[in-house]
Amino acid sequence: MAPFPEAIPLKIDKDSPLPLYSQLREGLLALLRDGGFQEGDSFPTERELGQKYQVSRITVRRALDELVREGYLIARQGKGTFVAKPKISRHMPQMRSFSQEMAEQGQRPGSRLLSLGHQRVGERIAAALSVPEDTWVWVVERVRLANDEPICVSLAYLNLPASITLTPAELEQETSLWKLLENKGIHFAYREENIQAIAAGAREAELLQIEPGGPLLFVEGTVYSDRGEPIEYHQIHNRGDRYNYTVQTARS
Repeated sequence: MAPFPEAIPLKIDKDSPLPLYSQLREGLLALLRDGGFQEGDSFPTERELGQKYQVSRITVRRALDELVREGYLIARQGKGTFVAKPKISRHMPQMRSFSQEMAEQGQRPGSRLLSLGHQRVGERIAAALSVPEDTWVWVVERVRLANDEPICVSLAYLNLPASITLTPAELEQETSLWKLLENKGIHFAYREENIQAIAAGAREAELLQIEPGGPLLFVEGTVYSDRGEPIEYHQIHNRGDRYNYTVQTARS
């Protein structure tokens, strides 16, 4: 077990309207972020935390359950609680590809191609890409990897000029689809996305190596070129235990 970090103060205010478990959760999250814990370290037990912060084991258990549910800790029956892998952060206001963001966070980006080909689009995807129904578009489905770990399943529909083609060899050589397309003269400018929490189906669970019903962040959106033309419509299933999204907004 990693030594208990004494440098991070954590005060539980029993007169605060904020529930004790919520105060404890926030403090323990600060310990995880700044207390020197490493992936796989054993976390202090319910008894140790209860004694240190003078709260009940029920309060401690609820705080730990929250951190397990959010993917910061891993509970192993009969063995204890352990520090999970750091979450991958994606910053929504910044227009970066998956590969760029992984590299900036010290992760090695990668991809496993599931399928590549042409498909006629139905009403919904046609509307997203501003093309007539039954238009043929490119379809690229991949498992995206960080340090060889499956992180998300990405399905992209691409409305490309007839002069542009894609090959499996290109997608294996260049992990960033956006960079590959930029090299072919397609320049992306902005995107519109919707994010919702869903449960993993059998296929997503198998591809992402998680349990069926596990938490996913489902991202659906359209990416536009520098001419304002919709180029890509995508559906991305992100592992909820490995992802968080940061959104910045300004008051108008």
